[in-house]
Amino acid sequence: RILDAVKVGARIIILPPLVAPAGARIMTVKVKVQLDRPWDEAVNAAGPQTPDSYNVRKVGDLYLPTGVGVVEEELILLNYPQGGGSFDKALAWGASMQLRVTDPRRVFAVGEAYPNFHREMGTGYAYAVATEEYPFGGGRQACFVLWDDSYRKACLFPVEYFSSAVGWFAFR
Repeated sequence: RILDAVKVGARIIILPPLVAPAGARIMTVKVKVQLDRPWDEAVNAAGPQTPDSYNVRKVGDLYLPTGVGVVEEELILLNYPQGGGSFDKALAWGASMQLRVTDPRRVFAVGEAYPNFHREMGTGYAYAVATEEYPFGGGRQACFVLWDDSYRKACLFPVEYFSSAVGWFAFR
């Protein structure tokens, strides 16, 4: 990749190796993100059982498309398997690793691409959180995909809720 970049005169940025924080683990997933997909379609693709009344359906105007078409990306997911993680801890780690936060459309793409993510992680329940937050309802909130054996939903919750051992924080 470096040689190809040099050939075309592209700027080369060498990032530090990714190292999980103590007590945490990281993994990567490949997803195809439709950058300009209408919000409700993105919500439905991520969480087909998302009720019409959920707040995640009310914030599409806060998360406008970031481009046009479909891009393939590799996302980095951070998890604290013993609990003890938090949204702010995850953001601090991501910043220390020079990673970018993810918008909800990218996390919704995880839900769509990995409909059995929770089972692949060996649990009956899991969630992946977009690390781009937005003030909604008087506080810091973030969108996420929730997997359960009986459903898959897209949701919007206050960032304080994200501390479970089955939570994954998404970066790029």
